[in-house]
Amino acid sequence: MPNVLCTGVNNLRRVSERKHSRWPLLGLVIAVVATATLVLTGAAKQVPGLEFIPSGHWIANPDLGLVVRVDGGTKKPDAQVSVPVTPGSQVVQDGTRGYVVGKDDVTIFGKSTLSVEATVPAPVKGERPVTIETAGGAYSVFRQSGQIVRLGLEPKVMSAEGPVGPPVTTSDGTVWVHRTDSGKICKIARGAGALDCSAAAQPGHAGSLTVSSGKVVFVDTTADTMSVVEAKGLGAAVKLGVDAPPNARIAPVDAAGRLAVLDPSANRMHLVEARVDEKGALAQQRPAATTVPLPAGEYDGPSVSGESIVLLDHKNNSVRTYDVEGRQKQSTAIPAEKGKPEIVRGEDARVYVDGGEGKHVVVVDKHGSLQQVPVIGAKPEEPKQPAPPQAQPQPQGDKPVAPPNTVKPVPPPVRTNQPKPPPPPPIPVTPPGMPQNLAIAITTKQVDATVTWGAAPANGAPVTAYHISWQSEGGRSGSASVPGGTLSYVVKGIWQGTDHPFTVTVVAQNSAGRGAPATARQAPPPSTKKISLSKGALAPECGRPDCYWMHIVMTGFEAETRYKVDPHSSDSGYSNPGHSLTTDEQGSAVLDAFYYHGAGHTVWVTADGVRSNPLRWTE
Repeated sequence: MPNVLCTGVNNLRRVSERKHSRWPLLGLVIAVVATATLVLTGAAKQVPGLEFIPSGHWIANPDLGLVVRVDGGTKKPDAQVSVPVTPGSQVVQDGTRGYVVGKDDVTIFGKSTLSVEATVPAPVKGERPVTIETAGGAYSVFRQSGQIVRLGLEPKVMSAEGPVGPPVTTSDGTVWVHRTDSGKICKIARGAGALDCSAAAQPGHAGSLTVSSGKVVFVDTTADTMSVVEAKGLGAAVKLGVDAPPNARIAPVDAAGRLAVLDPSANRMHLVEARVDEKGALAQQRPAATTVPLPAGEYDGPSVSGESIVLLDHKNNSVRTYDVEGRQKQSTAIPAEKGKPEIVRGEDARVYVDGGEGKHVVVVDKHGSLQQVPVIGAKPEEPKQPAPPQAQPQPQGDKPVAPPNTVKPVPPPVRTNQPKPPPPPPIPVTPPGMPQNLAIAITTKQVDATVTWGAAPANGAPVTAYHISWQSEGGRSGSASVPGGTLSYVVKGIWQGTDHPFTVTVVAQNSAGRGAPATARQAPPPSTKKISLSKGALAPECGRPDCYWMHIVMTGFEAETRYKVDPHSSDSGYSNPGHSLTTDEQGSAVLDAFYYHGAGHTVWVTADGVRSNPLRWTE
């Protein structure tokens, strides 16, 4: 209800601006307060054309032939308009109207009347646009052709005269784009009829625009720098602090001063400090960036809802949220639909993930929580049939009686403001589904293994934990548990000194118990470094007739590099300071050292983290 009150007051304020000469100030204040009071108490009836619909997110459902509004606060559908909808249509809104952007035309409906006002031909055809909502209006941005359309009953088409990158907006309603061919940075001010391209980035440099601390910033992924966009150019360049590839994807806005930079080819995300100071400049000295490893996937985004970063993973069909420190907050699977889900940042600064067929929306609030909302339509109420006229009693006497009124009453009109649909029945809580896309990756040390998985279907209750267990065919085993928001685990030393494959199992748990397990098997990485140990020649220096050298052959190491070799024994009393050597130009070395006696013991050597084969010593 507070949203309704606020929107109502704003609408009345706009009316007062148009009719200022007719409204004494005192009368206007009284009217606003009185109207707000009636809205809050429910004493006033809604007048067609003046229903106060707060901002939210509209989505087109072709199967229902509807566009349905999802309230981002309540996470429920609360309004709908009957519109001929073609698959793939997008819905975008400004302050008073909604626009169903199809392939060939744009259908315009009133947000207060919930009825279609007009259908106009699509101003630009042959390309799917990026739709954006700003304080200055609703726009379709055609990135390949550089055409930008401010939607309306008379749409305004403006051209950047070349391809553009992802658009961003500022709070004053200005739209900004970057020409990817020439480097020009163009803006469309609120209500303007053309672009202003006074600023420019380095021609030929890849990069994207973003907004940080309310200022537009250009992130140069060729030079790995970022600069504030000023009136006639760029401000001082500041090192990004990470190696961003040319295809890096930049969040459209900062999250509490941190900028999300997605490296899709490396399955990682960098969080870079990008606060702009009071003078409008980026600080040269900043905290180090945080790098967040991501499960292998196919990502859209990043986007930002409040202080949460949002990623859409098409490969694993899921949505994930992270805080500004890089900790994963929540993950949820997207209901299977035909078509490709789409991530949208709404006018209310929330992120919405639309299902490919318009049947579901995932609402992401500012704290990073995720809520799946089914897109359903409300059935209109059937008009009540009027009762048949009653026969009038005949009075006694000679006076004639007028015939009864036989004119049929006009049935009441069908209500255009449809009632809210009943909430869907609660989902019964059952154990979670199987964790998705379980995978095992080799770490740079080549002795550890990183296990990753996608979120398990929650099945009615949040996943509280994942349980990981592993078993090597060489006999090593172990187990661990991680919180429900964690989707990876590093198994330490699983391949240390062994070449046996191992199998890992991951099980999700919620309040109903543990679900179905996911398993994966992985062989050890091919090792380029190898140490072979065998029993060498007799060692007279030992002074015993049963004492021999250890014969050590090292291959695959760095050429002409010095290494320290350490011997080990199953005899707990054995110790030896080791020996250093330098490899040859092929990275090999042969060493006879560490004479040994003690039949029945097992010995081995290590160098640079590589372990030799174990050798059982004989007489």
